[in-house]
Amino acid sequence: MEALDILEKRIDALTRVLGPVAEQESGEGVVDALCSAHALLGEATTGSVPLQNCVKRAPELEKYLDPNYLEEQQQVRSKEVYLHAVAPELHTQAEQLERIKQLEPALGAEYFRSIPSECLDQLKSITQNNGEYAQQSELIEESLVLAMKRYGEIQAGLLSSLDAMSERLDQVEQRMEQKKRDDLNKDVPPKD
Repeated sequence: MEALDILEKRIDALTRVLGPVAEQESGEGVVDALCSAHALLGEATTGSVPLQNCVKRAPELEKYLDPNYLEEQQQVRSKEVYLHAVAPELHTQAEQLERIKQLEPALGAEYFRSIPSECLDQLKSITQNNGEYAQQSELIEESLVLAMKRYGEIQAGLLSSLDAMSERLDQVEQRMEQKKRDDLNKDVPPKD
């Protein structure tokens, strides 16, 4: 099922990039269209080294079009953020493990075996509370991981929005420069 979800995401991403698919009247199926396109590409690229090099790089394009693709720097950064978030808890757990190792000879002593029953109930409740705390910490860790994934998605969305905004600003600047040139050309009288 996960593979189908990934395919659906990729198709959605390609649809956003290429636009909606026009319905074909001829009844030619998607597979037939892909086969004919592949054959046409094969015929068109024979003898053209630059085109063949472009076709060879198609897997690289596939990787970039994958909606789950993250650049290595983004992955490293998200792992770094995760480690910084979990580091204090890991440090405390390591300290507790060292204390347990130091207390190990005393914990196996005979006087621990003869603990009164009312104290055993309290120990059981403390142990149960510790189990609940462990579950809560696991839930917090899962929510941190989900939050980091969401952060990555938001970051990718912002990057694409900034790219689109940059392109629009370039277009506006070009139009303004063209308008200035046109205005300058109108103001200059023709030479006789």
